Amino acid sequence: MATPTAGAIPVLILREDASRERGRQVLHSNVSAADALAEIVRTTLGPRGMNKLMVDSLGDIIITNDGATILDELDVAHPTAKLIVQASKSQDYTAGDGTTSVVVLIGEFLSKADKLVDKGIHPIIITAALKKIRKKLLEFLDELAWAVDIEKDKETLINAAISALNSKLPEAERKYFAELAYEAAIAAYDKERNYLDPDLINIIQKEGKTLTDTILVKGVAIDKKVVHPEMPKIKKEARIALIDQNIEVEKADVTSNVTVDSIEAFEELRRKERELIREMVQKLIDLKVDVVFCQRGISDQAQDILAKNGIMAVRRVRRKDMRLISRATGAKIVSNIEDLHEDDIGYAGLVYQKKVGEDQMVFVEKPRFPGATTIIVRGASKHITDEAERALQDAINVLKDILEDKKVVGGAGATLMALAVKLREWAEKTDELNGKEKEVARAFSVALEAVPRALVENAGEDVIDVLSELRRKTTNEPGEWGFDAIDGKVVRVKEKGLIDPYRVISNIITTAIETSTTVLRIDEIIASKPKEEKKGPKGPGGEGMGPPPQRGLT
Repeated sequence: MATPTAGAIPVLILREDASRERGRQVLHSNVSAADALAEIVRTTLGPRGMNKLMVDSLGDIIITNDGATILDELDVAHPTAKLIVQASKSQDYTAGDGTTSVVVLIGEFLSKADKLVDKGIHPIIITAALKKIRKKLLEFLDELAWAVDIEKDKETLINAAISALNSKLPEAERKYFAELAYEAAIAAYDKERNYLDPDLINIIQKEGKTLTDTILVKGVAIDKKVVHPEMPKIKKEARIALIDQNIEVEKADVTSNVTVDSIEAFEELRRKERELIREMVQKLIDLKVDVVFCQRGISDQAQDILAKNGIMAVRRVRRKDMRLISRATGAKIVSNIEDLHEDDIGYAGLVYQKKVGEDQMVFVEKPRFPGATTIIVRGASKHITDEAERALQDAINVLKDILEDKKVVGGAGATLMALAVKLREWAEKTDELNGKEKEVARAFSVALEAVPRALVENAGEDVIDVLSELRRKTTNEPGEWGFDAIDGKVVRVKEKGLIDPYRVISNIITTAIETSTTVLRIDEIIASKPKEEKKGPKGPGGEGMGPPPQRGLT
């Protein structure tokens, strides 16, 4: 693409196949992309939100209304849409919830900004106003928040978990799952560090039975079975070893041959192999190990010796599970049995094998360091257990936010409506904003109502009547009133237990405004055409000499 210069021949700067969008066309394009993305997830908001059926390139189906999952599965092409998807992932990583709301707000913010630009307000003025608005909204949010005593407010924590589960699970199962999430979160929460490590909570899916058959194990459960039928299936006061090594003769990494010239030589070779395995197992016997978790293989000979000595063994254990067992029992993962010492041995009060569904599982309970838990999710199908796991993750993330911040705000759209009302009132009275900036603040106060509006729409209620009532009551008592989508009424959120973590709303405001600011400051999109792969020279049959063509589903 050539760029002309005054009184000179045009200079070639970009490739001829590059495309450029400039000026108002860019903002319109970006706003359209944001609107399209927001429209996809808007209908999933709230307890009455709808599900999306996603089909990936392999034909696999996902049924969900979880915003993070939907956006993760979308194969977006527009650069601004990709930016918004990244913003939602940032929201999920930082707060663990609110991914749908942040996308809806970004779409609404940019739509209002587009109309303001049409009125002659420059994007730079809008972004300058947004900086002031963000600061004020966070001040208002602090005023609306209230403290939580995590020692006494169990009900508040469970209500917060229920709110997170509202749109993802049937009503009958919400409280049960909220209590499971609460127990797991409390166990994993470290008071001294004021930190909840989500890695201490393991979730395993097992198809069969119903959601209410989901159980919580205070310890570690792994989806494996004891390797030998003659091994004990239960061990009390167990000494545990974690081995990241094959308990068998290592195979060469490359193809190799060993030539023996007699039966005696062959027998001697086999004898040495057996002796090597016996020495490895003897180390475990000498250290009085009761249970061995091995990340790799265990030979038949090693299994026999372990079984005869009453040692329980599990092989091919996932690295994630090995680390969790290590943290719970105090055992150190050893990559060479010869280096195993007394200090590397862990402890658990009970290790046993039990059938869950169609499979055997191994449970490690009463470990040396309590805190690790496992939730085994049951359900009639993979789609049900998948969605239940996502719901549990959201509930645990919400509890993590509250346990660490010890602050909550009203849910059910109460806080965003209160922020909208407060922002509108502030814009009318303040001297901190000039005329155009006040117009920006008024427009964005309306945009903040997008989430409460979506909750009402998705519940099938009259939007004008409900929002008018909610706005009127919020003006008198900010943050106290929200929309209960299940009952279809405007209610006092504290009385109904409809609450959100402070961190979630705070991060929604920050992420939505910062992302909108980034998009508004874009005045040109330059896109180069992807380079085509070079083909190798023709070989026999007319194919190139490079990688063979892939055959399969397209």
